[in-house]
Amino acid sequence: MSGVGFAEIRLEPTLHLTVTGGASSVDSLEELASSAHDPNDEFGLQGLDVGMNFHVDDWLKGFANVNAFTDAEGDLDAEWEEAFLKLSDLPYGIEVRAGRFLNRFGSQNNRHLHAWNFVDRNFSTSTFLGDEGLYTEGGELTWTSDFDRGFFALTGSFGNAVTHDHHGGNEEGHGDDDEDEHGHEEGAEDAYFSDTFWTARAMVGFNQDDFNQHRLGVNTASGDNAYEEGSSDVFSADYTYTWRENGLEGGGQSFSAGAEFFHRNAIYEVGEDASHTGWMAFASYELNEKWRFDFRYDRINEVEAGLHGAPADPEYELTIHGRERYSIAATRAFQISDNALARLRLQYNHDKLEEGSEDSIWLQFSYDFGPGEVR
Repeated sequence: MSGVGFAEIRLEPTLHLTVTGGASSVDSLEELASSAHDPNDEFGLQGLDVGMNFHVDDWLKGFANVNAFTDAEGDLDAEWEEAFLKLSDLPYGIEVRAGRFLNRFGSQNNRHLHAWNFVDRNFSTSTFLGDEGLYTEGGELTWTSDFDRGFFALTGSFGNAVTHDHHGGNEEGHGDDDEDEHGHEEGAEDAYFSDTFWTARAMVGFNQDDFNQHRLGVNTASGDNAYEEGSSDVFSADYTYTWRENGLEGGGQSFSAGAEFFHRNAIYEVGEDASHTGWMAFASYELNEKWRFDFRYDRINEVEAGLHGAPADPEYELTIHGRERYSIAATRAFQISDNALARLRLQYNHDKLEEGSEDSIWLQFSYDFGPGEVR
């Protein structure tokens, strides 16, 4: 007599609280913020993230979360960030996601605020992929193949870009002001994907031995932007090297370093386009499970419309100021329980802007509860 099997359903709540305070030599902290979730006031709720993992046996998983935060005026705002289901353990190393998700594009885009190693986001992710990062409402397919000492993964997605309206500007075209709150002039946000687009990422992971690891990724995306007949093409490449004192075992010292390069070509008017580049380099050292030290260098190169010697049409301006940032961060972790972790982070930024240099210092407190999120 055969038995009747029932699927094992498991729900796992997650919670992440991030509060940040600081001071800067700049008159308005909004001038330095490149991301919608960067600190934009001397003290504020950077994020209160409430989420839920969903498991059905080992083949069906899911995740959904909502994030609340305070804006530069101190008002509380909130948004759905992700809500997706994922089919795992399919034949031939295939995995499928569908819903609303952060794209696997580059080394940083797929990370929520609580997973950042710095108080603020790197310039390239927010400048080329969006103030919130790159989201898709659609589907994604990943194929992974293992080989001796490593793996190869190929990911492709297709769907609609997720746009946001809680940080100013006009999603239907240009903002009402000449400059948006993240320091870009009129038209910069219109180069983001705003309708149907696709992405692809190829990643190779190679373990030189148990102690030295290499990760190389190449990414591309293409689709409609917010200009009337415009489109954008984005290319990036990222590399990360990691050394672990205990090899594949947990604990011990570790060191990682890497870089990421971005290039975008945006068509903002028929026959007119603007190319734009930026890059980031970083290094991280973990002394032990309690102390971590990070360094990052960001650079965005200037771009303005009216290429090929032609003046820009005032309705189709695309201007982004060049800027650089040096960041140093020290993080102290406090393990409260198996499912709860608190962190205290001190960070210094030196920004080089078009009109001069600015210095900022930040103190961030975060509290994380729950298991790792389904990715």
